[in-house]
Amino acid sequence: MSEVRRNSAAAVVLLVVLRLAIGWHLLYEGLWKINTLSTATPWTSAGYLKNSAGPMRDTFRSMAGDPNDLDWLNYDTVSARWDDWAARFRSHYQLTDNQAGSLYRLIEGSHTKVGKRLAFGEPLEKLDVKLNVGDSVIWYDESAKQLYVDADKPLQPGEKQRLEGLVKSRTDADAAAFRTALERLYDKQKKGMGYRRKLLGALGGDPEVVGDEGAQLVGKAAQYRTMLAEYETDRSRASTSFQWDHLNHTWGEIQTLRSELVGPIRAMEAELHEKAQEILTTDQLSAGPVPEPWTPLRITDVLTIAGLTILGALLILGLFTRLSAVVAAFMLFNFYLAMPPWPGVPEPPGTEHSFIINKNLIEVFALLGIAALPTGRWFGLDRLVSYCWGRCCGKKKSTANSAS
Repeated sequence: MSEVRRNSAAAVVLLVVLRLAIGWHLLYEGLWKINTLSTATPWTSAGYLKNSAGPMRDTFRSMAGDPNDLDWLNYDTVSARWDDWAARFRSHYQLTDNQAGSLYRLIEGSHTKVGKRLAFGEPLEKLDVKLNVGDSVIWYDESAKQLYVDADKPLQPGEKQRLEGLVKSRTDADAAAFRTALERLYDKQKKGMGYRRKLLGALGGDPEVVGDEGAQLVGKAAQYRTMLAEYETDRSRASTSFQWDHLNHTWGEIQTLRSELVGPIRAMEAELHEKAQEILTTDQLSAGPVPEPWTPLRITDVLTIAGLTILGALLILGLFTRLSAVVAAFMLFNFYLAMPPWPGVPEPPGTEHSFIINKNLIEVFALLGIAALPTGRWFGLDRLVSYCWGRCCGKKKSTANSAS
């Protein structure tokens, strides 16, 4: 009899320790994710959702909003997102008129309006050569003593070389002034070009516009879309290990191409946000970052972080333990379904190797076991809640009996 009691006590202790261990695991995961939100690389579930596999793949991937990052390759979509961000930026930091103008020039460019055209200008006292590029790109205003380059048709390297050739053999002051003005204009059109124009150049496959030889080409974007369509078709027909291995290899190539295409645009947006921060005062910066819009992905991230943190704390405290354990089991089961280690499903990236059962499913079973037992009453605040509830209900019953 004493041996049974000793085993029962040991079982109680171990079950409580198991509850505390799982609670700490969930709580720490939530706190770690919260801590990253104030860093340059805040945690997001985007990668996990985008790489989901199994029968619920489409459901989980749709929670990422744009699972294949195709919106990043659409000029209108990115441009509209920048407009929305700029409006929230102005409102959040209460920009002055000068600051609002700086933000506008950052996005649209620091060009000036010449008649009905937008252009970059450079003073030039005299022009004694005939421009061999065409006034649709570059022209000289005799009255204003200005050499202009069209902001919408940037001067290309070959065009600049042809213009320099006009005074190549000359050493006089007028030729030197022309070369200087041309060089400054060429530099100004790049430095003064707005991010919207850089975006158009990058997505249009024009590396000279953004000064980046690694900018993506239109052909690669089309190739990416084609590879995605073929992958989805092949995936729906895959049934053998060889086919799945081939699909895994293809998926790796698709992700490499995606990074090559989307990476520069993401970097451009990050640079825009960083440059915009430079126009703010110290007091304005103290207002914190611009609030992000409530996208499906952000809602998923917030719910995940809140769920891990709150459920972990409740399990540690032993408060509403059974309900917390069931909800936590449901959450972890969704993690399991996002990347289930099932036959015919590609293995998730990482060092873990599982078959049908993985650590998420083990925790689900453990949480359901905890939910079936009153561990919160053994050691936790549920004992206090139960005591207070019993005292309250007991008084009500005794009052009702007295009245009858």
